[in-house]
Amino acid sequence: MSTVSETGRGGTERWLALSGAAFVVGAVAAIVVIGGDTPNGDSSAAKVSAFYQVHQNRQNLAAFVLAASVPLLVFFGITLAKAAWPARGGRSPIWPGVLAGGSVLAASAFALSAFIHFALADSADNVTAAVAQGLNALDADTWIAFNSCLGVLMFGAAGSLIPSAGGYRWLGWIALPLGIALLIPFADFFALLLTAIWLIVASVMLYRREPEFA
Repeated sequence: MSTVSETGRGGTERWLALSGAAFVVGAVAAIVVIGGDTPNGDSSAAKVSAFYQVHQNRQNLAAFVLAASVPLLVFFGITLAKAAWPARGGRSPIWPGVLAGGSVLAASAFALSAFIHFALADSADNVTAAVAQGLNALDADTWIAFNSCLGVLMFGAAGSLIPSAGGYRWLGWIALPLGIALLIPFADFFALLLTAIWLIVASVMLYRREPEFA
């Protein structure tokens, strides 16, 4: 891990370390608190159309909150990658690059999810029930996009943190199995929950890190 002086870290950069935790809060608020129990992918056309016509404004808000959370994941990924970037020659910087790229991919997948959800909710009273049902099927399956992209992020985190000589190696060892599990059906659901916890813990540790990150 690179050596980062406390004075070299601006106030903005230090607060950006918490953006991973902020992303989790925003995503959970959008999907669980505001979005709530939406129709599943095999719901009937009539049920889907009726639900989104009744809850249109609430579901639009859920899409906006999720979309607003997207940049936070990018900020976190790049901030962590910068902290993990090797200061001198030797260790290859490929894994911090994978970490940063994975954060962009995952953010894009969540943005796609927000886009589809907004299209579904916003058009519910203007399209046929069959069209709403099709959009709902897409909306229900966007998890496969953001789970796989989060897997890339976690592989990048593992590759960046495991070689560390400091107290952050254990975060890398946890990230590695999570990255694998995010690509495995059924296991990916539990891995997603644990990844959310990992993002919060990593954000707090990155924010509170000592003058030397490693």
